[in-house]
Amino acid sequence: QIHPGVMYGRWCPEKWDGNPVDEKPLFYQGVEEFSESVLMGLTNEVQAIRKKMEEMVPGLDLGDAGTLHQWYLDSYAGQMEDDSSLRMCMNTNPGYRGLT
Repeated sequence: QIHPGVMYGRWCPEKWDGNPVDEKPLFYQGVEEFSESVLMGLTNEVQAIRKKMEEMVPGLDLGDAGTLHQWYLDSYAGQMEDDSSLRMCMNTNPGYRGLT
């Protein structure tokens, strides 16, 4: 979900005019509001599928299929400067600093 969502958010027709860019954009730290909305749409779709599958299959527990924001909170707890939103988790994770 993360990589396709970030790539779409950066290079979709709504955001990119098709011309070369002057410098390599930051990948994770470059996630802005539009890309975050793409990622949230993807994570919400997964959550809807998870819920429907759990309703259809008695005893099925897909609780480990959490949201992207929760995945960042679980995976990088205490490492991000700001974990208030998915975008801020990605923008302030020191492990992602400078990645293009």
